[in-house]
Amino acid sequence: MAKKAKKGNGKAKVAVKPEQSKVEPKPKAKPKGQAPDLDTLRKPVLDANAGLTKAETEAKALVERGLALITQAKGEYREALGLYREACRKAGVDCEFPGGRSENVTPKVSFIVDKTDKGIRVMVKGKPESEELIPLAVLKASIGKAAYAYYAVFAVMLS
Repeated sequence: MAKKAKKGNGKAKVAVKPEQSKVEPKPKAKPKGQAPDLDTLRKPVLDANAGLTKAETEAKALVERGLALITQAKGEYREALGLYREACRKAGVDCEFPGGRSENVTPKVSFIVDKTDKGIRVMVKGKPESEELIPLAVLKASIGKAAYAYYAVFAVMLS
């Protein structure tokens, strides 16, 4: 088999001698003509920076003022809505404005818990059919799993 020749750029490589590597850098060429006056260019930069700072301060104040207006309007809305809802409740009419608990929230319930010799008796207050006895062995294994299992049974009963 024949070896392939490496392709190159056609230039021969020359080893650099240690004396050649210490070449002094060329001095920078001086710009032709006069250098621009830095003071005249600096003044517009300072003015623009001051304008930017002032604009940022004004914008921050406007945002804070806007948030205060929103907070005030929300408070007024809640107050008026509360009075209207109370009037609707007294009149026996459904309130058409949303708010409060949404429909997908499970109803608020209270539990009755009683310790017995065999375990813990749990029942939803007002629902005797939900009574269940959880053995102490199950509670000792994992009280969280026992509570979740009872909750799952209760959720099915509500459905």
